[in-house]
Amino acid sequence: FFFATVANFHMALLWALPFILLWAAGDACTLIAAGKKTTLDGSVMIAHTDDSGSQTGDLRLVRVPAMDHKKGSMRPVYGLRGGYPRIVTDDRGPDYEPKHDQKVMKPLGHIPQVEHTHGYWDQDYGMMNEKGLSIGETTCGSRTAGWPLSIKGGHNMFSIRELSKVALERCETARCAVKLMGDLAEKHGFYGDDSGPPEKPEWGGTAEALAIGDSEGEAWMFHIMTGEGNKSAIWAAQRVADDEVTTAPNGFVIRKMNLKDHDNFLASSNVQSVAHKNGWWDGKEPFDFTKAYAPTPESALVPLYVGRRIWRIFDLLAPSKKLDSRLGYVPAIPTYPFGITPDKRFDVHMIQQILRDYYEGTPYDMTKGIAAGPFADPVRYGGNKEYTERYGGAWERTISIFRCLYSFVAHVRPRGDPLVGELWYGHDAPHGTVYVPFFPNQDRTPPSYLEGVQSEFSQKSAWWAFNFVNNWAHLKFSFMQKELVDWRAPLEKEADKLVKEAEEKAHHLNHKPKELKEELGDLQVKFAEHVVASRWKFAWYLVGKFSNGVIVVGEEEHDEKVPGYPDWWLNLTGFSQWPGDTFKYLKEVNKMAARLHAAPSAPFFGMDSVLVVALGLVIAAVVFVFRPGRSQPQAGYEPL
Repeated sequence: FFFATVANFHMALLWALPFILLWAAGDACTLIAAGKKTTLDGSVMIAHTDDSGSQTGDLRLVRVPAMDHKKGSMRPVYGLRGGYPRIVTDDRGPDYEPKHDQKVMKPLGHIPQVEHTHGYWDQDYGMMNEKGLSIGETTCGSRTAGWPLSIKGGHNMFSIRELSKVALERCETARCAVKLMGDLAEKHGFYGDDSGPPEKPEWGGTAEALAIGDSEGEAWMFHIMTGEGNKSAIWAAQRVADDEVTTAPNGFVIRKMNLKDHDNFLASSNVQSVAHKNGWWDGKEPFDFTKAYAPTPESALVPLYVGRRIWRIFDLLAPSKKLDSRLGYVPAIPTYPFGITPDKRFDVHMIQQILRDYYEGTPYDMTKGIAAGPFADPVRYGGNKEYTERYGGAWERTISIFRCLYSFVAHVRPRGDPLVGELWYGHDAPHGTVYVPFFPNQDRTPPSYLEGVQSEFSQKSAWWAFNFVNNWAHLKFSFMQKELVDWRAPLEKEADKLVKEAEEKAHHLNHKPKELKEELGDLQVKFAEHVVASRWKFAWYLVGKFSNGVIVVGEEEHDEKVPGYPDWWLNLTGFSQWPGDTFKYLKEVNKMAARLHAAPSAPFFGMDSVLVVALGLVIAAVVFVFRPGRSQPQAGYEPL
């Protein structure tokens, strides 16, 4: 998979470009699922980073309320759009209702509605419902492609966005969600949101993977793609072992499937037949879903884009296994296992730290090298078509990335716990965010989490508070990130105290659900707005302290510090080679300076004074020669 010549590399690069562009600039997310025996309290955890920030998105975190529906009514299925607003409808609560001059969107179709739907937290994808059912998403590549009914040549009604929302509306368990989404997709058709145009499919964005967890203690990995002929769907699901953690950062990870073992494997009826018919599986060797359906990469770029994150997540949780970081992700070769057993049990904060990772302390540490600049900045912009075509290379793809719109860790408590769980939600890049707990049963959303669009800066918006600080930190990352971590620590302790207080209220009001929702709403909204206000205060503190290349700590004469640049960076930038050949009389000036330093000290002047006088005479001579009004040089002088 590596190429001996530059020519071969660039030929492969052109083939792989659709995958690279999607994974570098589209909904290139990371997800994690943790079984109940890997966590300290026996909970299931689902984590997700929504790394689609290179495309404008709807910043609002929306609480879709529980609803009752008339018998025989129909549920509209929308082709949810990127940008703002993601949806305008009158059937999903007040936050999605038309505002100003907005009009209700036209659905792709309808399905029969159920009489009662659960409330849930929603953004690009459904995240967590009031029963604790939680879903994380990542876009994948596949060998098939499909398009929605709204475009010419499209035959499909459901994208993963609407499938995830329907599952949270109707299901309490992960197993129910898998079967429901699979059945709806087979019947009405599935399409990838990032499939590109029918005449030129972007194969790297035609499929999806979800991690799904529930209060029964089960976690599942779900893969889905379009069926044959741009219709129906092919899907597969594998249960995550209770003592394992799995991840799928933009690639299928389900391998060999025992389709007779319904406790651990579920799939569409066509999962083997389509692969066999198209020559993707010979029908003899054990059926490997990823080998059959994931597209074959033809360069090192895609395997490392996916595989390096798999390795890092597993290595952070189980360093004793000493996994090889260089294996990458190769569909034809099982380089990493489906899941790993961590070295020790962990809590929600460990998963948060994993989401914040940019390979610190590894050979791929993004704070090292000239690309990180003088202040150890892990951010690498780019990944666009021009860079890839021109140079053929790529930056390492870290878990925390600058274009992350939001991320979360869903902590799903065992059934019977009156609090149900928490959605630890953070705006913008994980390494700079604060994860704020939201409760599945609170009755409202903090106002600042419903404010803001990406094209207009607003201090009313929670997202802008986090995004602004993360961007300002790039001026002097090594200095400001330390300050950010110190600022964040007490807020995270306050968040833990908030959860403890919520637990007490949940136990006390267990049989008063309406009152509990109000109490949880009061607690959570107050804390969330406190975090946002603190973030803005911290933002202006950073602006005052870190500006104009200096660090200002007070108003006394010596309270301004100039940190300068590290020696290694000055050497790499050619600082010591200045001025080179850009000063014609450099040798002469150096000789004069050397003679001045070699002369004995004058009785009335120090060496510094002698040097100043000598250089002053040189300058005076030059000024005399070029004094205003002269058109010809005097005899004995050559023009400079």
